[in-house]
Amino acid sequence: MKLRASFKNVKRSVPAVKTAIYTWFRKYLGSKTWPEEMILVQMVLAHNGNRKQFEEILASAIEAYKAVREKEILKRVEESEQFYDFEIAKESFFNQHTDERVEHEKFVYEPCYLSASRLNPEKNFEKFLTENSDKIVWWWKNGENKQDYFGIKYEYPAGVIHTFYPDYLVQLTDGRIGIIETKDMGDRDGGNYTKAKAEKLQEYIKEQKGKKLFGGIAIEKSGGWKINQKSVYSWDKCEKNDWNDWEKLKF
Repeated sequence: MKLRASFKNVKRSVPAVKTAIYTWFRKYLGSKTWPEEMILVQMVLAHNGNRKQFEEILASAIEAYKAVREKEILKRVEESEQFYDFEIAKESFFNQHTDERVEHEKFVYEPCYLSASRLNPEKNFEKFLTENSDKIVWWWKNGENKQDYFGIKYEYPAGVIHTFYPDYLVQLTDGRIGIIETKDMGDRDGGNYTKAKAEKLQEYIKEQKGKKLFGGIAIEKSGGWKINQKSVYSWDKCEKNDWNDWEKLKF
């Protein structure tokens, strides 16, 4: 038996709905004693005289479950969130096998050791930082998967919690601190993971009132760097060569 198209986006709820249907039939109609129970239940559901009523009941149940599901997700986010005052460690240790020494002005540590496996957008952004060193107090290359690094919780897809580690923190001479995540023009995750990260970053910046934060997704385009600081990140516009949501990154 096929479900109607109106239910195709609740795939994760199907097992629970199926169980509920059989439980109801067994409790109120005694279907457990029926020969070929599964087939008979499906026939009752699919019968033209019953189908509309069951569809309305299922639609109502799914709609009611949405609110419960949203509360469950919110609880999981709150339980997974860790709040602590983030500070860059006073010292950092490099790995001689995976890191390389790089000459960069204003890097937070001296000397500057960075991962040798950095992507080209990251290396190019570091050149941009060096070119603008007169406007920078310090900058730092963030890491991943440790409390020593700066992370922001985000959700993608619905109900799945991740931690996002923006690539760079940059303190400017005017007191602002930039939180920058670099991407390239061919970002394959632009419409999904990057979108979720970008929008959560803007939400985080907005919440940190009085801290002079700014930031967003930064992409090198036409020889310069552009940044998107919109609350809604629309990668589909970029794929249509519409970059109106982006502005020149200036320090």
